[in-house]
Amino acid sequence: MILIISIEDDYSTNDVVDWLSLFNKKVLRINNETSIDKINIESKNNGFSISFTYKNNEYSVNEFSHFWFRKGKLNFDNIIDIISKNNSRDIDKGIYSHLLFEELKTIEQYFIYFLELKNKLGSYYQGDTNKLKSLAIAQNIGLTIPKSFVFSQKIKLIKAFNISNEFITKGIQGILSFGSDNLGFNNKTELINKIDIDEMDNNFFPSFFQKNIPKLYELRIFYLVGEFYSMAIFSQEDEQTKIDFRNYNYENPNRTVPYKLPLQIETRLDLFMKKMDLDTGSIDMIVTPDLEYIFLEVNPVGQYGMTSIPCNYYLDEKIAKYLANEK
Repeated sequence: MILIISIEDDYSTNDVVDWLSLFNKKVLRINNETSIDKINIESKNNGFSISFTYKNNEYSVNEFSHFWFRKGKLNFDNIIDIISKNNSRDIDKGIYSHLLFEELKTIEQYFIYFLELKNKLGSYYQGDTNKLKSLAIAQNIGLTIPKSFVFSQKIKLIKAFNISNEFITKGIQGILSFGSDNLGFNNKTELINKIDIDEMDNNFFPSFFQKNIPKLYELRIFYLVGEFYSMAIFSQEDEQTKIDFRNYNYENPNRTVPYKLPLQIETRLDLFMKKMDLDTGSIDMIVTPDLEYIFLEVNPVGQYGMTSIPCNYYLDEKIAKYLANEK
């Protein structure tokens, strides 16, 4: 059986599960939105065993031959709720829930450790990579990165701006996307100018800035266990997508085409992914008018359908074959 951890509305997971069904493979999909009900760990003469209950069905971790972490996290809300409701001790409920959460976190860590000993794809604890760490590793192995800064003082930003003259800013953590009160929120890359800087406070929350680099086109690269599936995005001629293609122009979409990376770039990206301990992920790069390749970031759980479908890469099938040991 194959175990998948994902979220309910991830269509890529749906498509992979469809392929696995075609290959007659049994699948258990655990979604972030649905809680595990019970979990048991037992030491035996031949090692530890783990079992858990999900949607009223009990499973042993030994039943699973493969594990795919697509995205999301394990949910233990039902366990916390049951114990919290039965709390008759004179302990603050907030403190009590926090203590339970910390205990469950240790169980979760062992649960994932046990799963990742199997044939696995994706990394549970690398779902949110450290952008600063990834830039440092990329630079250390010979990839070119934009001039990057984290500032919390206006005077520092002004000094750097006077040298580089044009900056972009984006989140340090990565792409933020969430909903509240029927509204959706996300952060994207934005160009900042002198007027923006003049309006800033003298001291502000530590923020990420990079020198804006002119581009010939953007690259979205999906990495799957040593193989690269790349797409060029011609976003530079549209003012709406010029800085960030994710400012999608739905009326006049950017042209996209399959792309073959130079061998030297593939070799360095492969080394980068290994040093990041990632066997899959979506990599963003740009190519400058001087044909220089600039590394921007990697998203271990990024959407790959936008690369797969236009370029006819059939990545859902390839992932399913990897999980099913199909050639």
